[in-house]
Amino acid sequence: MAFLDAPFRLTLGNGEPCYYPAHTAIKDRTDPGLRFVLAQGRPWRWVGKGGPIEVELVDVLAAAVLETLHGVQVLRGPILSVHALALVTALRCGDIHLAERLEREQAAVVDSIDEWELGGLVEPPVSYRTIKNYKVNKPQRVPPPIQVVGNRRTVWLWGRLQARAWVAARPGLGWRDGLTDIEIQASGRRLPGRPRRPLSS
Repeated sequence: MAFLDAPFRLTLGNGEPCYYPAHTAIKDRTDPGLRFVLAQGRPWRWVGKGGPIEVELVDVLAAAVLETLHGVQVLRGPILSVHALALVTALRCGDIHLAERLEREQAAVVDSIDEWELGGLVEPPVSYRTIKNYKVNKPQRVPPPIQVVGNRRTVWLWGRLQARAWVAARPGLGWRDGLTDIEIQASGRRLPGRPRRPLSS
């Protein structure tokens, strides 16, 4: 098996896109694109605007799948293959720290969830139909998936840790409207899940 003597570069587009972590919603990716590099002895890095920044495999796959959803096919196989090669190379070179990191990133991608499970992570839970609407209709509030399976009826898959980070990043209980709890209260609206009137003692 060959060593990674030269960086593996994943570049797309002529503009200057920004780096977005995997859990960033599609609607918030105003300048998406691919500017990733995997070189021998290093983890994945974003080398575009604001870089270099150390990133993870899930970030790379999310960005790559988003480009594919936008009509520019980016094959998933070469990304996974070079990641596996980098892991083996790190082990052969005795770089245990890097090998462990790459293995954790690989495990995070394998541990994936679908629309049904994503809806169950939200508090309060939302239905599959709601998640489906979020992924299909604008503004697309869900993060880009790390894999799309199926043909005529596709299913999006996210990494479990990616999904949990997305849920944790919601702006309060009014996240569907992009509002924080404070902004909801200031508008005079009742916070979801709260009683309509004080309970009698």
